[in-house]
Amino acid sequence: MIKKLTSTAVATLTILTMMNTGAVFADSKDANEKEPVALVNVEKLNIRSGPSTSYDIIGSFEKEDSVDLISIKDGWYKIKLEDGKKAWTNGQYITLDGEVTVDKLNVRKGPAITYDIVDTKEKEDKVKIVNSDENGWYEIELSDGETGFICGKYIETEAENKHDYSDLYNTNKDTSKSTSSSKSSVKAKSTKASTKSKKSSSNVVSTMTVSATAYAGDSITATGTTPKVGRTIAVDPSIIPYGTRVYIPALGGTYVAEDCGGGIKGNRIDIFMGSESQCNSWGVRSIEIQILK
Repeated sequence: MIKKLTSTAVATLTILTMMNTGAVFADSKDANEKEPVALVNVEKLNIRSGPSTSYDIIGSFEKEDSVDLISIKDGWYKIKLEDGKKAWTNGQYITLDGEVTVDKLNVRKGPAITYDIVDTKEKEDKVKIVNSDENGWYEIELSDGETGFICGKYIETEAENKHDYSDLYNTNKDTSKSTSSSKSSVKAKSTKASTKSKKSSSNVVSTMTVSATAYAGDSITATGTTPKVGRTIAVDPSIIPYGTRVYIPALGGTYVAEDCGGGIKGNRIDIFMGSESQCNSWGVRSIEIQILK
């Protein structure tokens, strides 16, 4: 007669069997399965047929979708789709994992070597890239919840970085202005323009001359709002803070700074318009804008 084993005895025999045979029971999740390293960080992300907003929208991703990246250049990510086709999206809408490849890497306030150092990273440190700048710098998350900038030349990611870093140490470039100098230039213009502002409106804080381009088709802004024709502009938030009301005399309307882009740096704005043809007609213009209270 065979005696019925207790649950304790069965468990003991199972453990002994595993020890003798070397058997290992795997988790339900494949141990070799890799976590996604490039994820969409907005509710809806449009993808385009080329690396700029002038190209047609050919599809979209949703928040937390994993993206198969091929390469990075000028702030745009080249993507491989499931059907094998290629598409592009702006680097500010993708969160990407990276790894430091040099012994010591400075983290700076802005995307150039002239900005102040706010932190340092060491070789093999993991970083979370939240934006890819058009000049080859990455904006990363810091431990205190803030962000900083590191040179993409010294970061390894799943996507090939095709930026030309030959002019990295040319500090005479217009794009390599420090935060303090950028703010000083704005203050100088603001002071000069204060007389004009009194003539036009008591609500005008300052005026400034900017290079203005246009974009269309995006479904969500950097601040989480839905872009609207006649209201939305993309700005460099270090120059024009988010939420600032901006009057554009050339268009005869008041706009709100609620978006940004990899190429929108310094005294430059991008105006949201209703179609690509309108954007092409607008082109690039040097215009005066008024910063309102």
